[in-house]
Amino acid sequence: MSDYTFITTEENFLLQQALKKNKQQLTKFAMIGFGLLLIAAIIPQLYLYTHNNLGDADESLFSYKNIWFWVWLICFVIALVFALIKVTDIRYWALKKDLVALQKGTLHAPMEAVYLENNDSQTNIMILLENKKKKLFYWMRGALEGYRAGQEVEITYARYSRVIISISKK
Repeated sequence: MSDYTFITTEENFLLQQALKKNKQQLTKFAMIGFGLLLIAAIIPQLYLYTHNNLGDADESLFSYKNIWFWVWLICFVIALVFALIKVTDIRYWALKKDLVALQKGTLHAPMEAVYLENNDSQTNIMILLENKKKKLFYWMRGALEGYRAGQEVEITYARYSRVIISISKK
């Protein structure tokens, strides 16, 4: 890996587009979490109050009047949203850091693996570094055609998020 240099204006716009896509993913996950919160809060209440008398339903652990029900439910939804973020490699916070730091790096290395993610909207590339460590880099502009594992590539990437700004075969 080389020293880091400053990002150009065009590369800055590419990172902003990637940030916008990541923000849309985060919004989608927040909406999924909010929807699950509503469903998980309403269905137990309907069951409790239709199958039990009022006093028994109010004393139940699944009653909306029980604080532990809400603590458990909110913790579950927050954990689910963060699990979705982890599984889909959302780079939102690292991209924001890159847009402040404005640093990029360049490396020449063979690709260890290439695979699509997030409904084919992102290509992940595993690079084998000189010290035999593997690092994952992200192409945020859809499927990257014509690149296969084992090929030698030159990658220009944003420092913190490891989002690929440009890639070429060597």
